Amino acid sequence: MVFLPRRVHGLETEYGLSARVQTTHGWRRLGSDEAAQVLFAPVVQEYSATNTFLRNGGRLYLDVGSHPEYATAECSSLLDLVAQDAAGDLIFDQLCSRAVQKLAGEGITARISLFKNNTDSHGNSYGSHENYQIARAAGLEEVVDGLTPFLVTRQLIAGAGKWVSSPRGGHFELSQRAHHMWDPMSSATTRTRPMVNTRDEPHADPSRFRRLHVIVGDSNLSRSTVWLKFGATELVLRALEDGVVFDDLALVDPGVAIRQVSADVTGRASVEGRTGPLTALGVQRTIWERVAEFCADDPQLLSSHALWGEVLDALADRRLARVATRIDWVIKLRMMSRWLQRAGAPASQNADQLEQQLAQLDLSYHDIHAGQGVYAAARHRGLVDEVVGDRFIQHATTHPPSDTRALLRGRFVQAAQAHRRDHSVDWMSFTVHDLSDGAVRCTDPLSATDARVDALIERIAAEPRTHQARVFHPPPV
Repeated sequence: MVFLPRRVHGLETEYGLSARVQTTHGWRRLGSDEAAQVLFAPVVQEYSATNTFLRNGGRLYLDVGSHPEYATAECSSLLDLVAQDAAGDLIFDQLCSRAVQKLAGEGITARISLFKNNTDSHGNSYGSHENYQIARAAGLEEVVDGLTPFLVTRQLIAGAGKWVSSPRGGHFELSQRAHHMWDPMSSATTRTRPMVNTRDEPHADPSRFRRLHVIVGDSNLSRSTVWLKFGATELVLRALEDGVVFDDLALVDPGVAIRQVSADVTGRASVEGRTGPLTALGVQRTIWERVAEFCADDPQLLSSHALWGEVLDALADRRLARVATRIDWVIKLRMMSRWLQRAGAPASQNADQLEQQLAQLDLSYHDIHAGQGVYAAARHRGLVDEVVGDRFIQHATTHPPSDTRALLRGRFVQAAQAHRRDHSVDWMSFTVHDLSDGAVRCTDPLSATDARVDALIERIAAEPRTHQARVFHPPPV
């Protein structure tokens, strides 16, 4: 394979949305389309669309099924990736607040919840999609084959946790996405979701690069868990590119194994490997040891690898309290356990009521609007550790990473907005429609400098329009 000493990463997050308005007859829940219209009203007013690129280089849009979605800018460092991901949460939180305030101005009382999770009450699943730049020369099937044992067992270190209700009594699992995954690789994204989607959209020079589109992971609220998830995956990719093999960890049926792993929070359940029985804890420990040398002198990867080892040690010693402030599923499990201890199980309370309350607690964990959620409350009380602070997150809502193509996009968007130019943007192309020859295409996501973009930004400020620009309202972020 071809080794990439530096690559860009990105994360796309779909959110669950719930909105209610007060009427003379009580609270009325809005349908998904109606709720999305309320949330995106400011975006439509300012951009005449529900799809726009922001000054931080990221993309805000309304996805299929009326799911709000945010895609981070291209990031080459873990620090920027975590900040950009959390910035998306903050941007949508602010949109929720604006929607509530706008309705209040119209005499309507509204309550909005925005869930950074992966399942709804109807059993539908929506995604958290990771993107990793790899060389075109690297064989995709070879990469996915080597990566699959890691992805199937990665939920042990990066799952969001889920309370699974059952007529025979509910139980806690590691992952929200595991039961919706099937084959390791395919072009499907909905009915039979694969762990890696093969749709070939590199958003870069297609002769040089490919985008590895991983859709098996959970959405994470813990910034430490996001840090670990991407850091560990980066290390495994580096190892694969350098020729390290994981054939001894290959699984007979990854679709079955991922469900078995999710159901066992100890990591010790036996899954069928091609060379014999395996456990998630054993697979993760073996991979952790083999990729250690690929941290090099990168302090962020060294830190991620160290946290990875701490989680595995805590699982091996059955002392989860040691990582109960940093790993999403452990944080959630501890909160649920404490709630059960405080609430008890009154004799008058039947099992169904208890199941409903636990399911509601699970859902509330993921509510990111206005500090309403259980995780948000724990964060404000200092009960979770974070690798990136709030000031850095706030900065990331309006500033792109400084060492990738996102910087060019952010500069272009800011200039076009400031001068009210008729423009459009996508991942590779920047176009000013009211300038002749006003388009630039940037195919290298690792390049933060481009004389052509510099010249176009100068033209934005200096040259007259070739036609009347559309009315433009400056964005709130």
